[in-house]
Amino acid sequence: MTESKAPVRGLASALPPPAIGIPVAVILILLFIVVGFPWDSLARRIAWEISSASGSRVTIDHLAPAITARGPVLRARNVVIEHPAIDHVRLDEFEVAPRFATSWFRGEPTLRIWADSPLGRIDGVLQIGETSAFEGQVSRVELARMPLRLEASDVRIAGRLDADTDMILTPEGTLHGRIAFSSPSLQISSSRLPIPLVFSHAEGVIEILETGATRIDDVSLEGPALTGELEGDIGLVHHSQPPPVDLTARVQLLDPALQQLAKAADLRLSSNGPTAVRVHGTVDAPTFEVLSSEQTTAGGRARTLGARRSE
Repeated sequence: MTESKAPVRGLASALPPPAIGIPVAVILILLFIVVGFPWDSLARRIAWEISSASGSRVTIDHLAPAITARGPVLRARNVVIEHPAIDHVRLDEFEVAPRFATSWFRGEPTLRIWADSPLGRIDGVLQIGETSAFEGQVSRVELARMPLRLEASDVRIAGRLDADTDMILTPEGTLHGRIAFSSPSLQISSSRLPIPLVFSHAEGVIEILETGATRIDDVSLEGPALTGELEGDIGLVHHSQPPPVDLTARVQLLDPALQQLAKAADLRLSSNGPTAVRVHGTVDAPTFEVLSSEQTTAGGRARTLGARRSE
């Protein structure tokens, strides 16, 4: 019995103590993760998932782990997104970190993503699956480069905005959700306007409906030429046609050129405060109707009843 224990004691004495062995094992595992893990295969998988969810073509040339102020992440380089609406965009920064969620058990990864590009910056949670979803913040969005369905219209929108978004992409490719935005620089121009409309502050909520139409909720605008509030719907049509509009605006014209344009259109706007105006027709050929206080009140009641029914 004594002799049989000797080799065991010799083997035990040859092994490093746990205080040294455990850190060494951890280092070896991390070394395998950094050097031996098939990151290229994972990069192709992530690119494929994002491409499927967004309807675009995404390529990732290089993916590797990194430690950042946000914690451990997977950092991608040479990320390129190609989509008919935004053409060709290269991301200056793209980082991914798995986020714990029960969706993983359904085979639907949930990822925290950070991305920086010429179009803006993204920071949020992306859930990839049959119905994909994104919830988070977008900032420094360049409106002039975004697909706003105004290709066939004479209206152009430029400036920057920040927004909190909650969007869903269905298997049919329909995008819908809610966007709460603010902008310190918004500009709307058209050949029908004597001057571009420049706003030093704009904020509100926009909803993309499942039908593809856009609902504008309580958007406020402040600028040297015009101040006001806007709500209503912008319809969905083919890209070759200007979209239809049905909007209610409470506006006050401060610029003489706009006041002259309103008079030429036989719009009697109050000089003391905002006037309620209905805008319908299309973006390119809108028609305007000054609303009475009774019509404005009735419209408000109808919208309230509609909101209650939808709840």
